[in-house]
Amino acid sequence: GGGGGRMTYVADAALVNFYGHKDTLGGHRDDAELDQSQPLVSMSLGCDAVFLLGQRTKACKPTAMRVRSGDIVVLAGEARRCYHGVPRIFTGLSGVDNAAALITAQATTVQGYLANHRINISVRNVAASAPALEQSSESEE
Repeated sequence: GGGGGRMTYVADAALVNFYGHKDTLGGHRDDAELDQSQPLVSMSLGCDAVFLLGQRTKACKPTAMRVRSGDIVVLAGEARRCYHGVPRIFTGLSGVDNAAALITAQATTVQGYLANHRINISVRNVAASAPALEQSSESEE
């Protein structure tokens, strides 16, 4: 932590998911990280999608949100431990849709690709705490 009630966040890994028009991401919890108090920060690029945020069990009905290109979702606090997923991608309706994107939709440009696909980049902290890393570095010498 830091002074003034601020939390120090150090992302040391990123996951990149690529979605086509029929792709989905089932309900899951990201619980492999050592420090579950650290948030997940996720950025969407390309096509819009439905993002579901549930509770700690799948028994509770999730809340549906539409995420658009450029949106950032932060799962922190209680939400960090909740189920979430992406059941639907809306191809051809992305935030990058404009005259140029429509003209180049069939081209091999990034803009054309994003008009029919979704990319999600999520960053997180997966390593042990800094003191543990320092101790393991010292023991290797």
